Amino acid sequence: MDNLTWNLKLLYQSLSDPKLKTDLETAQTRASAFATAYKGKLSSLSPSAAVVALDELFSISKLANRPVWYSRLSFDLNTADLERKALLDALRGIQAKISNTLTFAWLELSHLPEHVYQAWSAAPELSDYAYFLSESRKTMPYTRSELEENILRQKNLTGVQAWVQLYGEICSNIKIPLTVDGETQHLTLDQVRALRTRADRNLRRDATTALFTAFEEREHILTYIFNTVYQDYKQETLELRGYPHLLEPTVMNDGITRADVQMLFDATSNNVGVIQEFFMLKAKLLGIADFSSFDVLAPLEDADEKFEFVKGQQLVLEAFSRLDDGLKDLAADFFNGRIDVLPRGGKRGGAYCWGTNPNDPAFILLNYNERIDDVFTLAHELGHGVHHELSRIQKPVNSGHTTSLAETASTFAEMLLADVLLETATPTQKREILAGLLEKAASTLFRQVQITQWELKAHEARGQGVVSSAKYSEIWLETFKDIYGDSVAPTKGDAWAWASIPHTLNYRFYCYSYAFGMLLVLALYQQYKLEGAATFAPKYKRFLASGNKASPAVLLAELGINTKDPAFWESGFAVVKNWLEELKNLA
Repeated sequence: MDNLTWNLKLLYQSLSDPKLKTDLETAQTRASAFATAYKGKLSSLSPSAAVVALDELFSISKLANRPVWYSRLSFDLNTADLERKALLDALRGIQAKISNTLTFAWLELSHLPEHVYQAWSAAPELSDYAYFLSESRKTMPYTRSELEENILRQKNLTGVQAWVQLYGEICSNIKIPLTVDGETQHLTLDQVRALRTRADRNLRRDATTALFTAFEEREHILTYIFNTVYQDYKQETLELRGYPHLLEPTVMNDGITRADVQMLFDATSNNVGVIQEFFMLKAKLLGIADFSSFDVLAPLEDADEKFEFVKGQQLVLEAFSRLDDGLKDLAADFFNGRIDVLPRGGKRGGAYCWGTNPNDPAFILLNYNERIDDVFTLAHELGHGVHHELSRIQKPVNSGHTTSLAETASTFAEMLLADVLLETATPTQKREILAGLLEKAASTLFRQVQITQWELKAHEARGQGVVSSAKYSEIWLETFKDIYGDSVAPTKGDAWAWASIPHTLNYRFYCYSYAFGMLLVLALYQQYKLEGAATFAPKYKRFLASGNKASPAVLLAELGINTKDPAFWESGFAVVKNWLEELKNLA
């Protein structure tokens, strides 16, 4: 099949494209002109003049980001390429200078006098900026002077960003020697992770051991990176900015509260029994007395069925079409040079959809290994892509999504795919699919909460001083026990799982959003089944197209969902319990 790699020419022609430089120069010129025209004067603008200023501010910011995003995408395809790395570092430096020029604007907007804020909020012409202004105002106590903000931004180039990039380079260039089907191969992290779903238990065990050994062998540098990044976050968040809690910046940015996250934690804790019961059932079905962490993803049937990418593509597009042909068309367009499919040495591991500028196409990165899990990952990332495409109708200020809602379309796409697979499944295949859905629940609901809780405890420990790798591992195994109880036995290597999760470095406390998103999707899925596609699809598309124009609570209320109600959380877990009962009946 053609088009298995990105066509980044949709953004720029090459790494040497002169437009990379001219776009940044244009952004810098416009930023300087903006500062000359508006510095110290934003609060004096009428609502109609404020619209002009804000439109220009966001336009400049998007233009300045575009070359950096292109460079980052190019770098992720080959993190060992020194030319790509040098370009990314250079462009980030220029972008930081442009951001520094505009720092005054973000500060002035967050510190608008009350009467100006009220006048702007009530003005119809500024309605698109109402939510942004209200959220900016919340940051007022935690912002610092223009000079201090610029120093912090500049410091991060050679601080946190550099350490996070180093972590990514280390992981992307790991090659693990492993014997597979009688042949010794040197595999990437994603290729080894894929082997953990194989029917051969010895291979699963060897792959898991080799995977975590690779991180243990890099103990010193990885522990140093985590300690450095976490200490920097603590100093900036608590000491320099004065937030009351490490989680506060995340929940504030996501339009929710710490109480909302705690409600998620509590609901998960109250329902761990369902996932523990599933793994005990799975151990019984597989005939494994010592069910271990490397058995969690084991297939129930000794099939190891392969799903070539073309087949995966067909299944996913069929899933989208079941809900809406328009969604299918948006998803299908990604197969024209906007998905990079196959794993290879130097390529960044994992999967993501990168689409943050409404004027530019989004791109999807995969490491496709022909497993059913990879088909679900394709559906997941295309869900993100469709979300991006629909929300492009918003002004740049509202074209993104809060973290708490960012996983909605992606997880819903997985549910649609499960429907397609279940429709034609034999009883044996249905059993495998239901087990897969329960494994998804274990990974997306319970494990992501575990990761977030580990992250919080790890940060708390870092607040007391330098944390050893043994302490990070101890905290990880404690949270592992909280989720899995006695249903899954950790291996020695599991103590190093914390070091293999990039989210806890790249995106602070992001992982809770996967659990939040799945419970939200399960509620939406129930609506979809009750109402049918014709009634549900228009509402769903309007929701996705809303982007970030209002708080999550307001947007969800339009769908009849109240996340403050404990019944909302329990309704999601009820679906998981139903899956378990279906599987028990089939078993």
